[in-house]
Amino acid sequence: MPLKTLIFMLVAGASLSLSGCAAFNPLLVTMGLAEAPPPVTDSNYFNMQTDLLLERIKTSQSKTLRRVATLNFINANGQVSELGKYLTSKFVERAMASQMFRMTPQGQVKEAMTKLKIVGAAELTRDQIEKLGTELDVDAIVTGVVSDLQKGSDVDVSVKVIHVQTGGMVAAASVNIYRSKQVQTLIQQF
Repeated sequence: MPLKTLIFMLVAGASLSLSGCAAFNPLLVTMGLAEAPPPVTDSNYFNMQTDLLLERIKTSQSKTLRRVATLNFINANGQVSELGKYLTSKFVERAMASQMFRMTPQGQVKEAMTKLKIVGAAELTRDQIEKLGTELDVDAIVTGVVSDLQKGSDVDVSVKVIHVQTGGMVAAASVNIYRSKQVQTLIQQF
């Protein structure tokens, strides 16, 4: 790009920012001279991130599954935060909306885990997966981990789809969630 054009674009972009016509200058962001504003972590944002996660699962899936049960997404410490509950709910909602799987209601999943005396979903054994699959009449169990890597970074959401008959992983995917104030608060509430 010629220097005159670059200077004109910078001056024009700066005048737009100074005049209040734009909240940020996308041209400067495109050229790497400014940072884009952080995303708004509202319901639409979480829908988009969950849809991306489901698309990645669909791409990596090695078996066709008809019915699936999703366990609450846990934090790295094995506990279920409010963010984990919210992301589990979004995952089930968006999977149903996309008609990717028939989903077992969360109440039935909780009831089966209590009946089978399965506590948490950190590391299920093959026997636990098989029993849970039989109890719920599902083809696969979905588990998720919400990893709070460090302050200032995104939050990683990793999902695994485990086939109940073989105990093998048939799909896995992850997405990053922007660490907004809302996300920070939800990940710390249990």
